[in-house]
Amino acid sequence: MMRKKIGKAGLSLCMAAMLAAGALTGCGGSAEEEAQTPENAAAEDMTEGAAEDVTEAASGDEIEFWNFFTGPDGDNMKVLVDGFNATNPAYRIKNVTMASGDLYTKIPTVVNSGEGIPDLTIVDVARIPMFYEQGLLESMASVMGNAPEVKKENYNALVWDTGTFDGEQYAVPLDMGVIGVAYNKDLVEQYAPGVLDDNLITIDEIKEIIPKASADGIVTIPVSFFGYEQALALAKQEGGDLFKDENTPNINSPEFTKAVQTLKDIVDLGGCSEEGEENLQLFMAGEAIFCPDGVWDANALNAIEGLNWGITNSLCYNTDTFYNFSNSNQFVMLKNDKRSDEKEKVIADFLEYVRVNALEWARSGQVPASSAADDEAEYAAMNQHFFVSAPEMEESIRFNNYKYSGYANDAIGKVFGDILFGHTDLEEGLAQAQKQAEDNIAQNQ
Repeated sequence: MMRKKIGKAGLSLCMAAMLAAGALTGCGGSAEEEAQTPENAAAEDMTEGAAEDVTEAASGDEIEFWNFFTGPDGDNMKVLVDGFNATNPAYRIKNVTMASGDLYTKIPTVVNSGEGIPDLTIVDVARIPMFYEQGLLESMASVMGNAPEVKKENYNALVWDTGTFDGEQYAVPLDMGVIGVAYNKDLVEQYAPGVLDDNLITIDEIKEIIPKASADGIVTIPVSFFGYEQALALAKQEGGDLFKDENTPNINSPEFTKAVQTLKDIVDLGGCSEEGEENLQLFMAGEAIFCPDGVWDANALNAIEGLNWGITNSLCYNTDTFYNFSNSNQFVMLKNDKRSDEKEKVIADFLEYVRVNALEWARSGQVPASSAADDEAEYAAMNQHFFVSAPEMEESIRFNNYKYSGYANDAIGKVFGDILFGHTDLEEGLAQAQKQAEDNIAQNQ
């Protein structure tokens, strides 16, 4: 069976780029789009790129809103922005999109210069602790004072708390981009009937499926951009975590070593895609049974005619406990003493509008942080609703949002693929990643 390949270098670049961007960076476009961010940032002028994706506001006063919704989810955000602007606020929202790498590069520059600071910005949950520590964020207290329903009680409490520091709120969550495992219902029925009756897929079950699927040229579970999050989920089940404490990475640990070795075993058994294969494309073509993926790809998968798919929890060793790591896009205000009270009032109104209209954001494939869509039948029918369908599901969600997560992610990304495919020794690779993360943290403390 012929399959399209991107090549070893392409795979390594994609994985490293995504991890360097802050762990779970798929929420603003497809995996492939986000993975190319560093190259794009180096290759094109940021201002020009942003200008092409601006939802024009009427002449007059504007709220400049920066975000990285450059994929299909950008259409959903445009619906929200246009809908709010149609209410004729005193300041209209100017929707400015750019690649995430460009946005993150520009944030400290504009804040430190005091010029060109946007009024409202979307950032990834993994970035928030460091931005707070660096003094780049404004408290949301004034906004929440003008929007009394923008409060913890009206959002998923777990994701709300990721923006809380010293008892004060510095971010309002838009969503949860949970990474689980997509599955082809028809192929599961053919090769593993009943295996998902408990909504869990164990490593032993994966290993049992491999011989039969491989004999027919079917991949059991590709090594995807999100294999790393599967390793985190497995390590967490063993009691491990990415950091020992706020400042000390825990990459070279028994738990993470076991998790990566487990994934490598699956590769060695022939259950994964070949090195360099486009993993999501394999799944979309009906050539893979399972595929680790983020919920934001739901619309892309739904667009494939004849693809009968669902989503389930991340891989686990056993069914006693399970975890699903998640991204989150969050609204923040960058530090700016020139932002007027009038603008903050309009920002408050916009966040309330987004909260109330959470169903529109659910249509982007995301899990809305706002509870406003919870009782909507349309939302309940969406695949990503699975992750908030029961208390035990919500309890499984974890965020990779340590202050220095980005450094750990970057270090792992440089060795992860090579370890899985046998180009780098497991212990040496993780030791190398541990040292690089420690060195980068030490240089930036």
